Amino acid sequence: MKPIIVLFFAFFLLEEIFPQNIKDDWLISGQIQLRTELDGRDFSNLTHPLTFSSMRTRLGVAKSIEDKLEFFVQISDSRVFGEEQNTLKSISNIDLHQGYIKLKNLFDWDWIVQAGRFELKYGTERFIGPVGWHFVGRSFDGLKITIAPNNFNIDLFALTLQEANKYIGNANPSVYPLPQQASPSNSIYGFWKNNKFNDGSELDVFGYFDIDRTKNLQNQKKLSLFTVGSTFQGSYNNFSTIIEDAIQFGTNNGKDVFAYLVSAQGIYSFGNTKIGLGADFVSGTSPDEKNDLNSFNPAYGTNHKFYGFMDYFINVPLNSNNLGLNDFYLTGTFTPKESKFVFKAVLHQMMSNKSADILLASASAPTSENTFGQEADFSIRYNFIKGTAITWGGSFFIPGNLMKFNFNFRDDIAYWSYFMITANL
Repeated sequence: MKPIIVLFFAFFLLEEIFPQNIKDDWLISGQIQLRTELDGRDFSNLTHPLTFSSMRTRLGVAKSIEDKLEFFVQISDSRVFGEEQNTLKSISNIDLHQGYIKLKNLFDWDWIVQAGRFELKYGTERFIGPVGWHFVGRSFDGLKITIAPNNFNIDLFALTLQEANKYIGNANPSVYPLPQQASPSNSIYGFWKNNKFNDGSELDVFGYFDIDRTKNLQNQKKLSLFTVGSTFQGSYNNFSTIIEDAIQFGTNNGKDVFAYLVSAQGIYSFGNTKIGLGADFVSGTSPDEKNDLNSFNPAYGTNHKFYGFMDYFINVPLNSNNLGLNDFYLTGTFTPKESKFVFKAVLHQMMSNKSADILLASASAPTSENTFGQEADFSIRYNFIKGTAITWGGSFFIPGNLMKFNFNFRDDIAYWSYFMITANL
């Protein structure tokens, strides 16, 4: 609670200190996201489904000065109901979700410099996104420079994910590592270039270098990985399409990496209805491969949006046992005329990108398998007022042999449901 009080106190204090021409353009923003979930995703009808509720609360203050400086601070509290275990306890859970400044036209150059802690959201969020569904959400520490935003429009960014070194206030010899010792940290350096065309289509081209300087037992960097790719979004009368692709190459724990992701979808709109078909191919590593890694890792994307709402593949390399994922899906969206309701359904056929030999409970010899199963996702959203929506969602998953094997041969249909309120100030 103290950070909230301090934030409001600072806001009103600044109003009193600064003259009127600086007091203009203050903006307070806020959000509360409440979600209750019924979780029966264990493929066993003999167990009771789990139930829990989560809440994310955010409060932000923004200020623009002379259209040159933008200041933004956003604090956030994320919690699961009852985790304090006592009504008189506090989990001290408030954190800085975003806190940054933007300097516009610095040195009279056509660029924007953003520094601090902030969200990044690019394209469809398949590769880099803030994960708005999550009850915490993702933000980065670092620097972003936008060059010629109204013309060339390219972002350059340098981000720190993990840092082992602490702040050094006193330059004492004992606090410094020996010259041969590395300073473990995990950073990302990259660019994102957006291109808009006269027909309304867009082409994003991007690349980033992910480096984790932690050394393994062979004195090799834990991660040194390049990702380059593109996203194309086009609209042609009643038909729209999104095509995305990327490759990854470098090293991961001493192993050479070469992996790919390819995604394509088309959506046809007629009246109040949209029908779409799509396929995602996320490369995996063959179980027989011992020296190289071919599993693509979309580590910073909003994966909940793409690979099924039940989140079996929220971490594709790990959740697929490094076999990758081939996801074929059919989508349907219906918005009744002059209605606040939106109905949506997505049907998935989930398969591994590489097959694996597994021994089924009823078999006497291993068989080659590549099917995770079929998932169906349904949701109904009611747009209550501007900025506030109420959503119900329900999903079920019919397990294939790979999923049965992963869950100790449980073979019941899994299910999951949620009720969510998202209110924005």
